[in-house]
Amino acid sequence: MRLRRRRNRMSPNTASSNPVPRTVFEDASRSRGFVLDPAQHDAVEQLCHPERPNVYLWGPPGRGKSWLADVYFSAYPRRNKLRVHFHEFFRDLHVELRRHRFDLDAALDHLIGRAELVCFDEFHVHDPADGTFVARLFLALLARRTRLVLTSNYPPRDLLPNPLFHDGFVPTIELVERSATIVALDGPRDHRLGSDHAKGFASGIWAVSPSDPQLRRLGLERPAPVEHRVLRPAGRPLRALRAEKDCLWFDFRDLCGHPTAPADYLALAADHLFWVVDKIPDLTTVGREPAQRFANLVDVLHDRDVRVVFVSEVAASELAAAVGPVAHDIGRLRSRLAQLRTIQDTSARTDAGRSRVRR
Repeated sequence: MRLRRRRNRMSPNTASSNPVPRTVFEDASRSRGFVLDPAQHDAVEQLCHPERPNVYLWGPPGRGKSWLADVYFSAYPRRNKLRVHFHEFFRDLHVELRRHRFDLDAALDHLIGRAELVCFDEFHVHDPADGTFVARLFLALLARRTRLVLTSNYPPRDLLPNPLFHDGFVPTIELVERSATIVALDGPRDHRLGSDHAKGFASGIWAVSPSDPQLRRLGLERPAPVEHRVLRPAGRPLRALRAEKDCLWFDFRDLCGHPTAPADYLALAADHLFWVVDKIPDLTTVGREPAQRFANLVDVLHDRDVRVVFVSEVAASELAAAVGPVAHDIGRLRSRLAQLRTIQDTSARTDAGRSRVRR
């Protein structure tokens, strides 16, 4: 799902009633050929309740959080609204804060204007510096009486899980819990696993030590040294093995082994809708920061619906353990990678198979 951002300068309607009827969700689910499960019904009740202006939807991947937010956003009748992935919003917020000399109100004026409704998809807090901004952001948005809908894989109490910083973030967690209705979407079915691999991210491939013939059938040819480029998508240098409009090719070490951020991935995904990420190791061997960057990368590529060929020594299901450097994000990461088609050379798993991706 590509997230849309909308805003204009209309005056906000301050009516307290919630303008989206429940029947919108029933009609939308019927048109998609499924029936709302009990947890989704509860979420709809809270989203449409006249006295529940702010709703925090959380649960495992694939339970319909983004779909519910999308239906609500589309049905919200006033045009002065914004929906954005939290990675993207934070990238833009940092840019605007620098432009406005760290005046948060001025930065928000530019980003959301007088929006009545703001939907944040994939809300999360891992970085303590981000936690400081989230605290200020929530207070500022509440002061504007902006209606908030957030989707997340984490309950508020699991935000900023690092034990060194979590206690300091508890007041912000309590603010979220006081200000929003918390709804758990925890049904048994992961709807993403029904993907038909038709297009975009779901049409991508996880290639385990692929043979040369397998890769040639995918139309892949290894980049030559003369194709290597140094890109600066968000200011910092980033080496690409190939950087063409129809193909962006990276080695895992270049993309995740050095300091990169979602801002880099977002900028690149805007211009390149086909990627190859090569030489992906078992994430339990690379340390916390490279593993977290890879999880962030998959988030961005999934949400921008970029087609990717991932080349790795290990199967996607074996990429990371439930305990380890990305334990907090493992459910979401596995759910997204499970959408991909897998190819594997079972006849010869060699070092060469890890790097012979060809286009």
